Amino acid sequence: MTKGSICRVLLALAVLAVVAAPGFARAETAAATPRSWERPQAALDFTTRVTGRRIPDQMRDMLEEARQLGVDLPDAPPPPTTLAQLRRRAQEDSRRLVEVLRSEAYYNGRVEVSVREAAGGGFEVVYHVVTGQRAMIRSFAIVYPDLPDGADGLPRDGAALGLQPERAARAQRIIDLTAAAVRHLADHGYPDAKLAERRVVVDLSSNQADVTLKIEAGPKMIFGPVLVRNEGGRTKTDYVRSLTRIEPGAPYDRSAVDATMDALRGTGLFESVAIASGERAADGAAAQEIELTERAARTVRLGATWSSSEGAGLRGSWEHRNIFGAAEKLTLGLSIAQIEQKTTAEFRKPQFLRDDQSLLISAEIANETTDAYDEYRLRTGASLERRLSERLTGSAGLSFELTETEDATGRTDYQLFGVPVVLRYDSADDLLDPREGIRATAAATPYFGGADRQATTFLRFETSGATYFGLAEALTLAVRGRYGSLVADAATDVPGSTRFYAGGGGSVRGYGYQMAGPVDAAGNPRGGLSVIEAGAEARYRATETIGVVAFVDGGQTYEDTMPGFSGSLLWGTGLGLRYYTPIGPVRLDVAMPLDRRRGIDDAFQIYVSLGQAF
Repeated sequence: MTKGSICRVLLALAVLAVVAAPGFARAETAAATPRSWERPQAALDFTTRVTGRRIPDQMRDMLEEARQLGVDLPDAPPPPTTLAQLRRRAQEDSRRLVEVLRSEAYYNGRVEVSVREAAGGGFEVVYHVVTGQRAMIRSFAIVYPDLPDGADGLPRDGAALGLQPERAARAQRIIDLTAAAVRHLADHGYPDAKLAERRVVVDLSSNQADVTLKIEAGPKMIFGPVLVRNEGGRTKTDYVRSLTRIEPGAPYDRSAVDATMDALRGTGLFESVAIASGERAADGAAAQEIELTERAARTVRLGATWSSSEGAGLRGSWEHRNIFGAAEKLTLGLSIAQIEQKTTAEFRKPQFLRDDQSLLISAEIANETTDAYDEYRLRTGASLERRLSERLTGSAGLSFELTETEDATGRTDYQLFGVPVVLRYDSADDLLDPREGIRATAAATPYFGGADRQATTFLRFETSGATYFGLAEALTLAVRGRYGSLVADAATDVPGSTRFYAGGGGSVRGYGYQMAGPVDAAGNPRGGLSVIEAGAEARYRATETIGVVAFVDGGQTYEDTMPGFSGSLLWGTGLGLRYYTPIGPVRLDVAMPLDRRRGIDDAFQIYVSLGQAF
């Protein structure tokens, strides 16, 4: 080997040693990292819109919702960065829009997609929808493969399920009719019925559809005996059975099972309710096993109120909802406030003499001290309450009271019997914070007895109502009214607490308690023989827990039996805050009188309580 060859070999070995060194490799890796061609490309600027003639509004909304291009959806692919991607994604969207057309029975409909250049360098994706003629249901047949000898009176076509002629072959309509067919079987002895096949054949030339359902009915079932399991509970088995709509020996009826579960849940006694069918006997009879878990039967409630005119007040109650094992409810209440102290007891016995009727017994001992009167009273009464419809309830009964009233005219002792008759209508969607529905009450009570050992009779009539409108998701408009009249010779024939008054947190806000009406020379309210009130609130729920309210109230009491409609009402207005809790909103209202009377009415009133004003 020559001297030059030896030098070249040594040089090569040195280069290899340097390349193999770790520092050299890291340097090469770091230097190779930046690559300009890996920079993400900017997304295209584009808009989308749906066009077409005579597209129903509801379907247009469905078409808009079916689009995915340009819509921010979870797990959606990144926005298109090239015109080719934009066109491909638009074509994918068009297929979704075609599915919407078919779901609405436009089987001949089509969607034409175009991508156009828009002003400013962007693009516009246009989905032009041609609906075509809608397909109508020509026939709707139901067959039962496992009932070859006949369907035992079960529906054979859509007409038996309420399908009217010339109805569009909408996907949801066909799905609903399928569910109705399966439900019909479950209500007529076949609880295991299920859809085996659904076939829809559309004749595109005539735009007519033929629908065929194949339903496997399964074996027929008959209601067996009702078995009740309520381990550790105090509810009587006979009471549970009295609530069931299940008739042993009758064909199985899913609606009867559902009605039984609703009735048991409606008692408020149970944490959970479950009904299952036992083993079937040879004749198809299966016992119906009701399994119950009772909730706590006792409840203690505490509450507080405060207003600048009525002062502070505390109230509490103890309730037992199942005191004798058949949903009998006993409620004991105590209220201690600056103007009134009272204790109450109420007992309710459901299903008294008939399933839709309850027995109510009540008692009250009270001491009331107001600017209008001072009063001690003892009241007791019993009535029958009957549910007349889903929303309407009526009651009638007898009452007796001993009352001592002292007012500007002096002191009067009353011993009175009454016959209260009450009608109530309630379709409101919430007890403490309604957003929809109506509440209305009409009550009439003839009284007879004595006032300071002199015979007296009078009739008290009062009606009130409120309606609620959910104008938007967070906005509710509430409107109320009240009218009352006493047919009596004089106000002194009527105990102070039975006369009519207006003013206060639950009446005409902005005026003192009982002060929205005539007053005597000392500025104390006299009450009256008639009353009119009206009010409106706009309730806006700003957050989950905070709401604001603007309101206006008006009212007046009158000394005559019929209100003096020529006289003006006293009006008040104000603003309020609501703090929403799991048990209802806490209310803070500040109101001012619009018809302030010098030396009588304060500049404003403040009210704090639980629940809306009405």
